[in-house]
Amino acid sequence: MGLGVRAVKERVPVILLTTTYRLEGEMHVVPGGRLLDEINKERDFIPITNATVYDVTGETPLDTLDFIAINKNLIVMVAPSIPG
Repeated sequence: MGLGVRAVKERVPVILLTTTYRLEGEMHVVPGGRLLDEINKERDFIPITNATVYDVTGETPLDTLDFIAINKNLIVMVAPSIPG
């Protein structure tokens, strides 16, 4: 039985917009890495943890999720968020 290798990553609070939703959660990047590096990886989905989902124009949370994977084709914007 082989042991899996787990990459060390830092949590970066983000706000992510799709055409219909706003998500506030955490992206995971390699230490010293950039959000853009994670977005540009050759994969179709971006994992977000500790996510709160809102309607794109709403302030009331629709759902909270430990994990969600967002299709990169639906993303309009990703920005670092200042926790608070």
